Amino acid sequence: MKTLKIILIIFTVSAFLACKENKTEPQIIEKTTIIEKEVEVPAPEKENGTSINIDKDGVEFSTKKGEKKTEIKINDNQQSVEVEK
Repeated sequence: MKTLKIILIIFTVSAFLACKENKTEPQIIEKTTIIEKEVEVPAPEKENGTSINIDKDGVEFSTKKGEKKTEIKINDNQQSVEVEK
């Protein structure tokens, strides 16, 4: 009779330990993907209008209207006129 009680106690304890829930939280694994991509930056277009720059080296005058563009540069050493249509 003693052996029957011992076997029953061992069975009960092992069943209790086998069915015990683990309360550990599942681990969350985050994956981060970094994508590097070169992007071409468009060259800034000159807006329509007129500009004049005066400094100690000389004078620069430019005007633009649509596709037409005129640039005039005057300095101590050199003078130039550029017209694009």
